[in-house]
Amino acid sequence: MKILIADDEDYTREGLMEEIDWEEFGIDEIMQAVNGEEALKIVKWFRPDIVLSDIRMPKMDGIAFAEEMVRMIPGSKLIFMSGYMETEYLKSAIRLSVLDYIEKPIDIAQVKKALRRAVEEITREQKNKEADQVNREFRQQRLFELLIHRDSDERTVEKLAGEVGFPMTGEYVCVAVQFPRSRRNTGGELEQALEMASGIEGRGGIGVWQEDSCFEMILSYPEKARYRLAPFYQRILEKWPESKVAVGIEAGDCKNIYNSCKTARAAMNCAFYQPDQRMYVIDEIIRQKRFMEPGIYGSFLRVLPEGPAKMSEWFQSLFGDLVSRKYYHKEQVYTLMISLLTAVFRQYPEVSDRLSRLGGEEQLQAHILGMDSLREIQAFTEEVLGSVQEREEALSGYGRVIRGVLDYIAAHYGEEDLSTARIAEYFHFSPAYMNVLFKQEMKVTLKQYLSSYRLDRAKKLLEQDYLKITEIAEKCGYTNANYFAKVFRDGTGMTPVEYRDKCERNEDFLRSERT
Repeated sequence: MKILIADDEDYTREGLMEEIDWEEFGIDEIMQAVNGEEALKIVKWFRPDIVLSDIRMPKMDGIAFAEEMVRMIPGSKLIFMSGYMETEYLKSAIRLSVLDYIEKPIDIAQVKKALRRAVEEITREQKNKEADQVNREFRQQRLFELLIHRDSDERTVEKLAGEVGFPMTGEYVCVAVQFPRSRRNTGGELEQALEMASGIEGRGGIGVWQEDSCFEMILSYPEKARYRLAPFYQRILEKWPESKVAVGIEAGDCKNIYNSCKTARAAMNCAFYQPDQRMYVIDEIIRQKRFMEPGIYGSFLRVLPEGPAKMSEWFQSLFGDLVSRKYYHKEQVYTLMISLLTAVFRQYPEVSDRLSRLGGEEQLQAHILGMDSLREIQAFTEEVLGSVQEREEALSGYGRVIRGVLDYIAAHYGEEDLSTARIAEYFHFSPAYMNVLFKQEMKVTLKQYLSSYRLDRAKKLLEQDYLKITEIAEKCGYTNANYFAKVFRDGTGMTPVEYRDKCERNEDFLRSERT
């Protein structure tokens, strides 16, 4: 909170500065002025919340100063100080809605009382203002939702429109603005865009954030101002270079706004397929209501066991089809790709080791949903299939049984009861023969390999900071966290906590080197 002390008497200003604990009142910025003229100059840029002013000052007295100040910052709280209790001064103080009138010589206790009252009033007004803003935003959101749905109650729409100042006559258009999902939005972008839109004949509009990375606006404008829409869209693109803008069809009345919004969303959906563009408008092909053909997932499951080459061929055909059918809603594509790549990760669990930034299947969904375009998803899919190919090449030197054992361990290492006996039974061998066969090719016993595999998986998970040590132990087949810690220390010379701390220090060092 800020305060300005205006008084031509040095000892009065200095006395107030020394005698009052300003932090007690939440005041952390203080300015001083020696006359009304100087005080007015300070007010213009300092914008104080509270002004403590003498009435009789040179160059401009306190009354004249206060009259100008009230016009500039009407919400500021004014406290007068004076050694003269003249009737005209008192009348002026009442006219200017002065919070208090303190006689000189100054009584510090009286000043503190006036300050406390000023702070309480400011706090109450701020809370009321915030509550009014919240209520207004709620009414705007409610009006927005009614306008974008067909057959909404007209009386409710008219009532809300009147409360938020939204015109019920004129032309309308829905505009969507989207940012990259990785961008940190401040939340103020919508308000800035609506302020920019108010330049269209002063009509403006209303809007809501539909998700963290996209907001929509319903703009109102007179027909004669239609030519100002295109420059407005361009200003948005210039103000936020990473943004994309989609425009719905223009609506001649409120009842058709829902159609403008529907077509704006369809147009924005094209950004998922055409990421190099920044401006999207409706066309006939994306107005068609189409859904993903059934059977795609089942078709992929038949290809999955045939290996990376067949999968790559299948995915190439899929992406080509998706690009040509750009009217599929992107959320359908996200859902499909999460399902398909989850199946790949479960068929080839070791792929996650080669994609260290992903941290395993658990983060796959969030990773895909963080992508802005089909192109990004396709590049990631190709990376996954490349890892599958590398993994297949690495195993090509082993016999069919051993490759099967390695796959089985990769799929079941997190199960506590996984053992040599269980693996041997699955492949219809005796435990002794399975061990001999395994050691011949792998140069280690099956038990040693399983222990080493679990240890490597634990290291990968510890390099991520989103899982607890107990959760990592369970994921690696250890229900007892203490036993897991012992096994880990025997294998690495460090406890799991020490290993994670070391990884974090290394990451911090690399980050500092890059900067």
